[in-house]
Amino acid sequence: MHPYDHARSSARIHGGVWQDYFELHSWFDASKSLLCRFTHRALRHHLEGVAEATAHFGADIRNSDAVDVDTMTLGVQHLEEDCPRIVSACDWLVGFKAPDWLPASLPDAEDLAQASVMRFGGETEDFLPLHRWFLATAPWSEDTAHLMFRHHAFGVFEAEARFGPVIHHGAGWVTPTRMVAERHVQEVLGRVPPATEFLRRIKGERWMLQATSPRKLGLDASITLDVMEKTHVVP
Repeated sequence: MHPYDHARSSARIHGGVWQDYFELHSWFDASKSLLCRFTHRALRHHLEGVAEATAHFGADIRNSDAVDVDTMTLGVQHLEEDCPRIVSACDWLVGFKAPDWLPASLPDAEDLAQASVMRFGGETEDFLPLHRWFLATAPWSEDTAHLMFRHHAFGVFEAEARFGPVIHHGAGWVTPTRMVAERHVQEVLGRVPPATEFLRRIKGERWMLQATSPRKLGLDASITLDVMEKTHVVP
């Protein structure tokens, strides 16, 4: 479904208007800008993605009725409307054909943070949160296939959205977050690949594309009413 339809569904369930929820649902579907194929959902359509949305948007979203709606509840709603079951990130890796250039082992976040200090200055603690965020996907798979979720160009921009445009370090020094993130991916993979290099290796399954529809959710009547009101058919 389109983010607009997810947002209308949220408004019907929780009150307010669809505009209150559109940004959140657009966030889940932003990966479609990388690959117009259902496998783009692998980057955010899972419970770990819901947790990331909560970290990004906060625990609640206040709608126009002044009601705080649980962000996790909204995220799960999005998953339920796009997949026939709630999945974890590891479900997207079943049948994944890992590229031969993936490393067999990974450096520690502390070592990567120290490398950032050597390059940009400051203290290890200034860079640790970013490096830990990139490597936090390690429990999502039994091998290094989990790198497909964040170690790419799209992940670099995700890091910037998560940590802000710059990282403060030292006495008044700042470094663009994107520079540090790109350096991290280069240290781990040797380069910064596009996310599509991973997404095209996902084995497509029927459950990945069995999204519901506005009609099934009973939203089509709302569209008709909106059109009628705008054309003055309804007083």
